[in-house]
Parts: sequence; structure tokens; C-alpha cells
Amino acid sequence: MSTISRVEVARLAKLARLALTDDELDSFAGQIDAILGYVGAIQAVDVTGVSATENPVKGEGHANVTRPDVVAPSLTQGDALAAAPSVVEERFAVPQILGEEA
Repeated sequence: MSTISRVEVARLAKLARLALTDDELDSFAGQIDAILGYVGAIQAVDVTGVSATENPVKGEGHANVTRPDVVAPSLTQGDALAAAPSVVEERFAVPQILGEEA
């Protein structure tokens, strides 16, 4: 398996909108390379004859414990918005985080 380059880490960081220093690029390149090595080791495991697990709670003797849905009193829209730091048009107003037009 080939190692991941600093250029590839920089591209991933840009896609994730992360500003990384040169030291961080080197560090993350090593960490990501180690993760890819672990993934390669897992992929190399022979799973012939092992059936895939569709759902871990299915099957004999297994059940998921849930409670029944019950309608209960809840906050009104006004009560929920009363403690909000900012409200616009009867909705929570939050700061824009990605710097893009809404």
C-alpha cells in the first residue's frame, strides 16, 4: 500500500476547510498512513464462510429494548424561542459558519 503524501493531506484539509501548518500536514500524513495500513490489514482477513451481520439485534434470543411512543406535553414555539439569543421570523437565528450565501 502506498503512503499518503503531504499534497493529498493538504487537499483533504482544503476539502474539510481546515487550515493546517506544515508540521500538522506531516503529522496527519503519518497518522492517515497508519490508519490506511490498519484498513489494509483488515481487508486482508479471510472471511470466507462468514456471513455478514445485517443487524446485531436480529435473531433468536435477541431483542431491542424500546419504550412505546407516548404523546406528552412539550414546549410551545414561543416558549422554545423565549430563551434563544436571536430569533428571526419565529425561528432560531444562528450565525453563518461556512461563509457562503444562504
